[in-house]
Formats: sequence, C-alpha cells, structure tokens
Amino acid sequence: MKTLATLNLLGFASGIAGNNPDCALGPWYLYYHPELLATLALRVKWLPMVKATSADNGLTILPLVEQNLTELAQAVLPLATRKERFCVIGGDHSSAIGTWSAVAHANRQQGDIGLIWVDAHMDSHTPETSETQNIHGMPIAHLLGYGVNYLCDLFDAAAKIKPQNLCLIGIRSYQAPEAHLLARLGVKVYFMAEVQARGIDVVFAEAQAYVLRHTCGFGLSIDLDGFDPEDAPGVGYHEPGGIDAQAFIQSVHTHLNQAALLGLEITEYNPLLDVQAKTAHLIAALLDAVYA
Repeated sequence: MKTLATLNLLGFASGIAGNNPDCALGPWYLYYHPELLATLALRVKWLPMVKATSADNGLTILPLVEQNLTELAQAVLPLATRKERFCVIGGDHSSAIGTWSAVAHANRQQGDIGLIWVDAHMDSHTPETSETQNIHGMPIAHLLGYGVNYLCDLFDAAAKIKPQNLCLIGIRSYQAPEAHLLARLGVKVYFMAEVQARGIDVVFAEAQAYVLRHTCGFGLSIDLDGFDPEDAPGVGYHEPGGIDAQAFIQSVHTHLNQAALLGLEITEYNPLLDVQAKTAHLIAALLDAVYA
C-alpha cells in the first residue's frame, strides 16, 4: 500500500490585523471538521495553532500583531529549512509577512525566492498611505521592505521579496498609493481584466516562469477573495468578478513546478459566510492540486 505524503498545516487563527475576527475561525473550522480534508491524497498533520484576539484595530495593536507574526514565522522556519510540504491556513493575509519572511530566510544561501500572489487586492499600503492602518492591507509592502521596521526585519534586514521576483494575479480592488508603489518598483501585476482576456491558464504559466527567472524557488500565496464569490463565498471581503476557481485548479494541475515550490498559503477563509462548505471544499481542492 502506498504511503501518503505528509502535509503540514499551520493554522493562523487571527483576524486582528484586518479587524475581522470571523476570519480567525477558518483554520479552527477545518481542524474540527477533518472530514472536509479526508479526501486529500495526503496525510494531514496539524501543527499548533497560531492565534490572537483583540477588540482594537490598526496600529494600536501593532505589538500583538508583531508577536503573532513572529510566532508564525518561527513555526514556518523549520519546515522551510527542511523543505517539508506545508500550508499556512488563515486568517487575515498579514500572515504572509510571517510565512514568506521565514521561507526567504531559510533559503538565503540558495538564493532569492519568488512569490505568486493571488488576490483581489494589492495589499501594498504602507503605514503612511493606509487609511485604516490595518496591517492586513500592507503585507506585500513589508515583504518588499517598506513599512514597520520590526516586520520588515523579521529574521534579517534584507527585503524578503525583490520586486522583479513577484507577480500579483487577479487584482481588481486597490487604491492609488498601492498601485503607485508597485508601479514604481516594477512589480508584475495581472489585473483581472487581463486574466479574463488571456485566461488564467496562460497567466499562471507565465507568472510561474516569471518568478523563477532569478530565484531558487517560489511560494504561492492565495487569498480566497481572488476567486469569484460564486466559487468562494466564505471569504473575508467579497469582490465580484474574480478568477474561476476550477480553471485555476486545472492550471495548477497542468503547470505547477512542484520541485520549485517552497510553500503554500491560503488565507481569508470565513466559515460563517460559507455556503454548503463550498469554500472549504475549494481549499481541499487547492491543497490536492498543489501537493498531491
């Protein structure tokens, strides 16, 4: 009988950086409903949950956010160092600061890392441009080295992602300062109009080739609101007109370079808004497509 490969799951049970406590329930829901992941061609191993709650928001809770992301980064680091299969399941998308800081640090001797970011939003504000001051709107900026010093300098002071090694896919809701920062840095952005015109299959294959040009491997960070709300109703913030989930999964099956994949992150799952566990089943399908 074939032994199933192990997939380490790290629950980021926190919505404090996005002022959305419901997203903290996502990993807990999957943890307490193991039948939702029972069809995976993988052996699931849950690591201790990273969790936080707060009635406050914005930069007033920055110390708690820093503590939260440090804990996540320290949990990811040994997995990334040993090249073990893992997925961070959130939770708000501030998790990316912890996840990819750890992966970048683990691979410093091998080279730079690339990142494909699937999302409806740019998440590229800095504290100077953000109206809400919520860190969940700033993870890309921090990974590029712009933002709160402590979060930019997790593990080491170098930028975790270089602009030329980053691709955003599915963007359709953003503000001018975010777009200005990414354009100034030369970050590759596939807006949703381009995805619809060219097809996600072409875009994903192109993005993967792009982020692997000058790197030792790449990560895949997926905010579930990048998909069409019909396919992923259980998300933190709905944005109409997103990526067709089944087409994306098929593209991953077809094009994903598993040997170059350094890690996976799936965020913003809100089970309270899910419909007949459709989004939970989508998470399972994504895990299968990437790692099975």
